[in-house]
Amino acid sequence: MSVTEQRTHAKELLDRIDDEFFAAVYNLMETYVNKQKSRVMGYTPKGEAITVGEFLEQADEQVARAKAGEGISVAELRKQSDEWLARIK
Repeated sequence: MSVTEQRTHAKELLDRIDDEFFAAVYNLMETYVNKQKSRVMGYTPKGEAITVGEFLEQADEQVARAKAGEGISVAELRKQSDEWLARIK
């Protein structure tokens, strides 16, 4: 059985189990997901830890800003980059 099939089957099984067992399974899954979000996935230039949850939150914000038309074009980024590089030469 593929993972996709297992996920579908698991949803069906959840509908059949009693509330007490469902609560235990739910708590187990929620604990696992929250633990994954709190894992450190990198560091800022200042050495501060960045968790998976923080990274995903920032990524979602940036995607939303880009979809809203905020930010700069590739051409503008290249222009700024050329200006930065010219200053250090």
